[in-house]
Amino acid sequence: MSFFGKEKVAVVLGGGGSRGLAHLGVLQVLEEESIPIHGLIGTSVGAIVGAAYALEPDASRLITRTLRYLRSERFRSDEFRRMMFGANNNAQQNFAYAILRGIRKSLSFASLIRRPSILSGDRLRETIEEFVKDCDFSETRIPFAVPAIDLRPPREVLIKSGSLRTAVVASCSLPGFFPPVEMDGMLLADVGVMGSVPVEPARELVPGALVIAVDLSNELQPVEQIERGWDSILRVENIAARKLSKLELAKADVVIHPTVGNKYWADFSELQRMVDSGRVATRAAIEDIKSRLHGWFPFMRR
Repeated sequence: MSFFGKEKVAVVLGGGGSRGLAHLGVLQVLEEESIPIHGLIGTSVGAIVGAAYALEPDASRLITRTLRYLRSERFRSDEFRRMMFGANNNAQQNFAYAILRGIRKSLSFASLIRRPSILSGDRLRETIEEFVKDCDFSETRIPFAVPAIDLRPPREVLIKSGSLRTAVVASCSLPGFFPPVEMDGMLLADVGVMGSVPVEPARELVPGALVIAVDLSNELQPVEQIERGWDSILRVENIAARKLSKLELAKADVVIHPTVGNKYWADFSELQRMVDSGRVATRAAIEDIKSRLHGWFPFMRR
């Protein structure tokens, strides 16, 4: 960091399922403290929150809207949403295993191997429609971008133009569980398998910015034994993904870690507590953020 600090701010919102509610608390405190946001990056649930906020930068309104939806009968009575978001509160389970357990028992694993994906991409899109309107990236009030994997070359890409909703759907499309998404000649999938907090793309979106990363991941807990081969595969993947995430987080200027505990990604209880965890963690980091911004003094706001 130079002596004069940074003049712009980029915020990176990581993945984490229901823990993504903490992102709302983070954004709310940044608003209250008049911290300008010159660019937003989001992946998975961070892409949903980031896109919604980039379109309408009003955290309080977005919190009200989100909590109303998650408490609605429509959300809680839908079969797809129950499977995706309401499995149970077992923090030892992970995303892939939870989805597999939610598949109807009549569907054999052998048949899944022949299918393009386990779950419907259309239903994923319908869920995202609740938060992200069908528009172009150019319509956002805050510059926003979505990192993804293009499966064809293959390569990592940073989507900054075209359909905003399609890009967000791609960011939530975990390979194998949701089908990859066609967009502008690319075949896109969730980049979260390579790390849940994509810091490096933020420096591409806003060169020279102070990068604030929000990490919602849980530390992996020790296990007594692994009984199934599938569990071994998933355990190794989780260990590798966590290591990649830590390497990426080291590139951020400020990392905010909301205290989400061992909350399971699909546990949508204690909604307000998740929002508050983001507020508390950001309050703890706010003086550090201010000290790194050019021309910021304790007695004045820019």
